[in-house]
Amino acid sequence: MAQTTIRQLQSDEIADVLFALTPYALRPSPPLPDIDEYREIIQKRRGCTYFVLYEAETPVASVASSSMTQNLRGKLFGMAGIWGVATRPSARRKGYSRRLLAQLMRTDKENGRPLACLYPFREAFYERLGYVNFPKPRKVKLHINALLPLAKKGLDGEVELLLLSDGYKAYHDYLLELRQNTHGMALFDIPDEARAARRNLWLALAKVDQRVVGSMIYHLKGDVPTEYKMTVFRFYYSTSQGKYLLLAWIARHIDQAEEVEIYLAPCELPETWMPDLMAGMEQAWRAPMGRVLDVADLSGMHLGEGSFSAQITDPLCPWNEGIWRFETVARKLRVVSGGKADCELSIQALSALVYGTHNPQDFANLGWGNPSPELVGVLRHMFLLQLPYLHEDF
Repeated sequence: MAQTTIRQLQSDEIADVLFALTPYALRPSPPLPDIDEYREIIQKRRGCTYFVLYEAETPVASVASSSMTQNLRGKLFGMAGIWGVATRPSARRKGYSRRLLAQLMRTDKENGRPLACLYPFREAFYERLGYVNFPKPRKVKLHINALLPLAKKGLDGEVELLLLSDGYKAYHDYLLELRQNTHGMALFDIPDEARAARRNLWLALAKVDQRVVGSMIYHLKGDVPTEYKMTVFRFYYSTSQGKYLLLAWIARHIDQAEEVEIYLAPCELPETWMPDLMAGMEQAWRAPMGRVLDVADLSGMHLGEGSFSAQITDPLCPWNEGIWRFETVARKLRVVSGGKADCELSIQALSALVYGTHNPQDFANLGWGNPSPELVGVLRHMFLLQLPYLHEDF
């Protein structure tokens, strides 16, 4: 068996080493992407950490993370956005990805990121590593003529149209504002303007009294100019006025497009926006997963009243193992170690509690712990079920 080592990549070698691994594993092929274009994309990314596992001198597996900040129940926490998990076919089924992820998560925890999220290639694999499913974003399909009544309304405000690359700062500033009030929403600590430019999308900013109250990014594609399809990849608003200004903007494309497809957060109910929309609802194809990396650093999120102690198990992140007390003080969580445990909880159970994705009544059936019926009531009151929405795609 070849000797294996794990090494953190340095800036001058990142692109060439990753090119040997990630394009084959994570993209359709052949052909592989142009090496110079790939190198330029990687070199423009900032705030990333890369680990590679070598068999002798050959790189055979990789993992990466981006520094992010996430709203978790009203408090902003450091978060690791994990991506680039790739292994050569000859090195698969040897536990290399697990080893790399363990090393990466230890490093991210040491760098002050108590949370981690990713988009899984297989949910069951990452669930075993402590991650829990988020709800899938929604996708609605509408005929634009159903929105025509809005185009005739005299809505206060205006919509400004820009290329996303030209309006990126205004768009990002608005995302920062939204993150303050959106559970689960995370943004890169160093904005990726280069990626925004590559996507080549339109940006529509809904404004009232010069203040941005809504935004959407989209493109128009098709072969016939009057039968284009409008695809809206992000549709956000902070006021009702913002929502209807954006919908009216879509309606104004009636002579240009027949159908619009809008990607939405899981909490959205487009079927209630107006009558006779005939909305076709689907779930978007990818949902992220999240986990706690550092139990000790979870204090400060906003919770309902209550307290409990739990024996936490987390084989991948052993610093989390032990007895922890969770109590609400002035409606904010305080976490301290030690005491007598009221129950056993896996790191999956704790992650599900803080993200609000699962009913604690299900923990026993999922193999995540043994809270009593009385304690389940406490957990449900402290950690109300919520619908986290990540926003960033990585």
